[in-house]
Amino acid sequence: MHLPYSVSSVFDAVNSPATAPIIDPSVTSWTPDRLPIAVGTRFAIRGHLGSLPIRGTSEVTTWSPPTDPGTAGLAVYRSISPKLARITAIHSFEPEGEGTQYTWRLEFERSVLPSVLIRWLAGRFERAIAAQHSALRAHLAATQPS
Repeated sequence: MHLPYSVSSVFDAVNSPATAPIIDPSVTSWTPDRLPIAVGTRFAIRGHLGSLPIRGTSEVTTWSPPTDPGTAGLAVYRSISPKLARITAIHSFEPEGEGTQYTWRLEFERSVLPSVLIRWLAGRFERAIAAQHSALRAHLAATQPS
């Protein structure tokens, strides 16, 4: 998704525990075990996918905020619990024209869950990503100069 805001503004909004419930309607809380966020930081996640409550823990495996204007950013989170399904969330932020190309991709690892259930979860996450994109766009429009 293209956003007419700097890479650092988008990176900060997406990776802020304070804005997570604002920009992602499926999240009710996203609490780090330490600040500042770095590789190894763990997040307690609470929320819902449709009517399915979710609780889990994820860990930062890649933390590369943009260091200068015009540089890219990357944040990767891997679920560590529940152990039934392993999901990796990859958030990439690329400079594009006067703004940022933001991509959120999920990778589902093989697990003890049946493939039909993984497909069902993937569909729920696709809807959650679409809702997050809309909420993120609205949040940035309200808080950032374009």
